[in-house]
Amino acid sequence: MRRLVPFLVLAVACENESNLVYDAPDTKVVSPGSITGRVCDPSGRTWLADALAYVNLYDDNGLIYDTRKAFSDLDGYWTIDDLPGEESYQVYVTYGPYTLMDEGITVDNGEDVVLEEPNCFDPLALDVVVVSGDYDDFGRVLDDMGFVNYRTVNGTDETELVDFLSSLDELNKYDLIFFNGGIIEDGVIYDLEDATNTVPDTVMSNIKAFVDAGGNIYASDWSYDIVEVGWPDKIDFVGADEVPDDAQKGDYELLDAAVTDASLSEYLGKQYIEIEYDLPVWPPVETTSNSVSVHLTGTVPYSDGLSDYTLSSVPLLATFNSGNGKVAYSTFRVVRNGNEDMIRTLQYIMYSL
Repeated sequence: MRRLVPFLVLAVACENESNLVYDAPDTKVVSPGSITGRVCDPSGRTWLADALAYVNLYDDNGLIYDTRKAFSDLDGYWTIDDLPGEESYQVYVTYGPYTLMDEGITVDNGEDVVLEEPNCFDPLALDVVVVSGDYDDFGRVLDDMGFVNYRTVNGTDETELVDFLSSLDELNKYDLIFFNGGIIEDGVIYDLEDATNTVPDTVMSNIKAFVDAGGNIYASDWSYDIVEVGWPDKIDFVGADEVPDDAQKGDYELLDAAVTDASLSEYLGKQYIEIEYDLPVWPPVETTSNSVSVHLTGTVPYSDGLSDYTLSSVPLLATFNSGNGKVAYSTFRVVRNGNEDMIRTLQYIMYSL
């Protein structure tokens, strides 16, 4: 008699063993990532140290189970690391009562996210010269902006001024030159009496070469002759262009200047700022070429002899490119208008330079 039990046991065993063979499910390992950013002082003047950056981590029930924090260093940089990948985070950056950032950021698997830097003016990043004059004081405004290492050239000393402007190598050491109103111009920028004087040609040739090579200048008030002589097709001032100082006809005025540059308006959070002309005979602008960017406009009065005139919505602050550099000009004295709005306007202009 045959015994079939071993065979049946073996068959059952084989059937059970085949049931144990299966493909293991895919297991994905998610690596942690990080978020790095930079923070600017609320004034917009410098990078901010010791600001708190943080994100909250939530469980499946939407409850916070951890908070990852980091503080900005002396250059404003912060990094929050060891963040679970493939997650979205709300990133906060605070400093005292200010919330400087509140933004949603996604971190992919193992991703180190580097955020775009905010607009912030770093006064230590520029080499600056102030050419002093009788009727403006860029230096005082730069002090308020945090500049500490700018050089001053006495624009009321003809020898010192000519020595500086006659050396292109000296000019090229700097990124930005401010020309205050009231510098010595006759014999330096132009010569009313001596047509054989080559100094003005050398000086203006150097200033233009400095700008074309990537340098920048900012002139204000009476120093408009630098712009008119160097770039006569860019800005059209009142009076005869070929006659030095002939545009100096503006009257006293306190006006609401329209911020016509949309980006500047957004930066200031305003559409108008107050501009004061506390001294007469400043140079009004009539028009500009299409290549000139106009940032502020206003309605201004001026006198020509016994006749009074009004110019409506004309440029008060304008910039234009020349070669690789840029020229900025304001009809008003900057120091007289050196309030918070003007400081932020200068930051914006200098940042764009």
